[in-house]
Amino acid sequence: MPLGQLQVGPQFASPTSVLTERGDNYAALIVAETQGKYQEWARQGYVYAARSGAAAAIPVNTTCTNAPTLWNASAGNKICIPIKLTLTCANIGTQVEDGFTIMYEANMGTSAYTGGPFPTFTNIPPVSTRIGGGLGPCSTQFANAVVTWTTQPAALFDVGIGQWLSGAAATGSLYSQLSFDFDGTVVLNPGAAICLAAATAASSGTYWTSFIFAELPIVAGY
Repeated sequence: MPLGQLQVGPQFASPTSVLTERGDNYAALIVAETQGKYQEWARQGYVYAARSGAAAAIPVNTTCTNAPTLWNASAGNKICIPIKLTLTCANIGTQVEDGFTIMYEANMGTSAYTGGPFPTFTNIPPVSTRIGGGLGPCSTQFANAVVTWTTQPAALFDVGIGQWLSGAAATGSLYSQLSFDFDGTVVLNPGAAICLAAATAASSGTYWTSFIFAELPIVAGY
């Protein structure tokens, strides 16, 4: 079939097939989403889930010790693309009005050591979301119980979610949805890290925090 023509009707292919663009009976190009947004990355084993081992408060952004932290600790050959952040409330706490902020630092190295950018970092190994398959352990690390920063990270952006409580725990109410879709807007180069922190004061409530992310090999031009 000459280049530039459309084929009408379904096509079925193996991984090495070269296909012709598909058109409808009016010679219009068909573009359709036939699978989930991140299904292909997940199928290839690139997607991982990182979840806090215990519920904890979200610290204020001037002291990010033990903030939920995602760190691309690869030795220069992978990028980390955060996909989604979710928080599940474990304990409401007492009255506080608070928003959450993504903090960042670019040069955190590839290992934690005394005197380093991360003096301590107890990794909770992320798990491949291709259950029973995947590519094995990833280079990206996650921590929220033991993580300290030599230099406090800078604010990147506010995520538009937070905690608002009125009165005691028994009458408090949380924002209805504590999740944030990064939508491909953040890429962590090797050595870069982000964390979640509170904008004004440490949260009085405690949360289980999860990051869903993709870890991809660096290719030329990316």
